[in-house]
Amino acid sequence: MPFSKTTSSELLLARYHSLMADVPVVIFAGLSATAIQIIALRDGVDWRVSIALPLIRMTFAAMLFMYWFWHREDNPGIEKVRWRLRAASVVLIISGTITFFRSLYLFNHTDSFGHYFLVIYITLFGLCFAFILSKIGIAAFIYNFLLISAALVCIFMGNFQQPYVLAGLVLVFEIGMLFAMRASNNVFDRLINATYETHTLLEENRRLANLDALTQLPNRRQFFLHVEQQLARAKKTAEPFAVGIIDLDNFKPVNDVYGHHTGDLVLREVGERLARVKIAGVQFYRLGGDEFAFEIVTDAQNAILKQVGKEINRIISQPMNVDGILINIKASIGACVFSNTKDTAQELYEHADFALYHMKRTGRGNMEIYSKTLEEERQHLHKVDQALRVADMEAELFPVFQPIINVGTGEISSFESLARWNSPTLGIVPPAVFIGVAESLGVISDLTRLMFHKSIIVMAEWPAHIRLSFNLSAYDVTNKAVIEELIYMVAQSRLHPSRFVFEVTETALLQDFATAKDNIELLRQAGARIALDDFGTGYSSLSHVQNLPLDKLKIDRSFIKDIETNTTSQTIVRSILALCQGMQVECVAEGAETGSQVQFLQQMGCQLVQGYFYSKPMAAEHIPAYLAEHELKQDLVA
Repeated sequence: MPFSKTTSSELLLARYHSLMADVPVVIFAGLSATAIQIIALRDGVDWRVSIALPLIRMTFAAMLFMYWFWHREDNPGIEKVRWRLRAASVVLIISGTITFFRSLYLFNHTDSFGHYFLVIYITLFGLCFAFILSKIGIAAFIYNFLLISAALVCIFMGNFQQPYVLAGLVLVFEIGMLFAMRASNNVFDRLINATYETHTLLEENRRLANLDALTQLPNRRQFFLHVEQQLARAKKTAEPFAVGIIDLDNFKPVNDVYGHHTGDLVLREVGERLARVKIAGVQFYRLGGDEFAFEIVTDAQNAILKQVGKEINRIISQPMNVDGILINIKASIGACVFSNTKDTAQELYEHADFALYHMKRTGRGNMEIYSKTLEEERQHLHKVDQALRVADMEAELFPVFQPIINVGTGEISSFESLARWNSPTLGIVPPAVFIGVAESLGVISDLTRLMFHKSIIVMAEWPAHIRLSFNLSAYDVTNKAVIEELIYMVAQSRLHPSRFVFEVTETALLQDFATAKDNIELLRQAGARIALDDFGTGYSSLSHVQNLPLDKLKIDRSFIKDIETNTTSQTIVRSILALCQGMQVECVAEGAETGSQVQFLQQMGCQLVQGYFYSKPMAAEHIPAYLAEHELKQDLVA
């Protein structure tokens, strides 16, 4: 019927299921009414019309009931529903047509009682059945029209008293029923449409609640939900299951330099690339910011997990053309394999996150799998964390100093102040361990002020030409209050500001380049000098270096350890030396351990060298003796 072509699929399905619930009622009522008609009219009319034909109808009704019974649990598709509704419409119209002509035939062959019985019978059928079956649509109205028309014809064919009154009564009920049918259908349709819209909205909200809007990957909530489900399965089957955390290296400069819109486009591209990874069973998620995750069933040797890591690094490291800008980023990955039935999703995540932290601290651009060694390191860091919370840093923290030598003159150019922590419970803790913990606890600025204060006291005893090189953390260089306090301490020391060299790392600059630059300007305005530490290992661009008021670049020790044999290291060092010469800034080579390395660096044109060849970091009380010994050597050379 026409309505089934134009009505929405959801509404058709709702009408169908509503009709299916009414089928037993309709069939029972129809069978009962037909049986009563057989009893009422069996004597006055030919048995073929009064008995045989109704029995055929009852048999057909029984077959319909059986069909309904066997298919009552069906959940058919929309096309099958359309077909069934069309078939029901056709059957209803045919039934109405047969009833119309059969009623007129019976009316002409019955007595006065039969006349009244037929009018009442036809009218009730036309009203009640049409109302019950109104969700079929126009077929129910046609059925109603046929039966009410038959009742009206019978009224005017018979010898009824006051036929117009009877007809009017029938029409009153008919009109009321038509309005009721229409209103019922409208209410039903509106209810179903509202229900569907609500359901659609809920589904969309559920989708949005579980999907990252930017990358269209499942989000953090889905990650933990799926990991919990996989954990439950892994605990039963003992299958190796792994989670991984992906962090984009060098992503923050993209936001800083090109803006957050470009950053979002990069994240979207990363999401699309991850979705294209064709390794069976891997599922990717975006946790937030530039952090992504994955989970996968791996193997005992973690070959599948390692393959995933390599594929992630391969696809992400490929250059991206975003809005005409060529962008290169890499990914650091931390992973953890389920190994303990007591593991939770949160613990797996934290272990993978620690593996990521270790990877970013030691290498970047690769994958680290959580291991027993990392577990021991994590436990040690936990102990460091606990010890640092209760430490008396005034008593436990102290500086050691390593000289920087001018290889041309042999003079001591400066001493770099390096922090050491002598914990009563842990012993000597290297700065590479406790600095990160101090930053996470938010006490790094307190340590900076304390270290600088102690270093100034030691520095005051040095000859006037020797400078102090002092390291600033990422938090320090982006915190104006800390910088202003350091400037105040320089002024209070009564030492010339030019004797102070503040070292910052490339990574620290990238935390917030604009703020870092402003704070570096403040230090320069106060008369202090600025050095860029570990140059060549970070991610700052040459434009950043050019735009900063630098006085010195320090070549990272990784380029010095094999400077005599590695042509790549030689090329890099020569390039940095040429850059420094062009910018008219000093250059320091860190990590020189042998005389041949120092000689090689001097031949390349490097004037300032720092490393174990000259001295390991020394305590403050050893500096006077070192200065005296060094001066004696200088006198002997002279």
